[in-house]
Amino acid sequence: MPLNTDINCYCGSMAPASQCCARFIYQGQVASTAVELMRSRYSAHVYGAIDYLWQTWSTSSRHSTSPEAIHQWANRCEWLGLEILDWHKGGVSDQEGTVTFIAQYRLGQKTHQHLEKSLFRREQSFWRYVDHCA
Repeated sequence: MPLNTDINCYCGSMAPASQCCARFIYQGQVASTAVELMRSRYSAHVYGAIDYLWQTWSTSSRHSTSPEAIHQWANRCEWLGLEILDWHKGGVSDQEGTVTFIAQYRLGQKTHQHLEKSLFRREQSFWRYVDHCA
């Protein structure tokens, strides 16, 4: 587990990371909602936890990238913050849900805001990121 899990979580929840996303990324706890998974995936980008990102990506969507490509992109970025704008379904009893968010990051000298509406689905009872919605 990273040394900085007692700071506020990178996902913006204001909870200590050890009680928020780090418990999913490093302790094997399972996200119970699509929003929890979205937040933990953002934090995994900050931590460089590429294995977690790969494991929480839908098997039906993995063909579009590789762990190596995720690692190369994520590690070039300085992650600046996450804002959850909206979500629809994705609760503990749902099978599918969407989360709309803005992830801010710096790449080189330029700051970016990535706006995305993401689709999440349960696969074998685990939430997985599928892809962005059109």
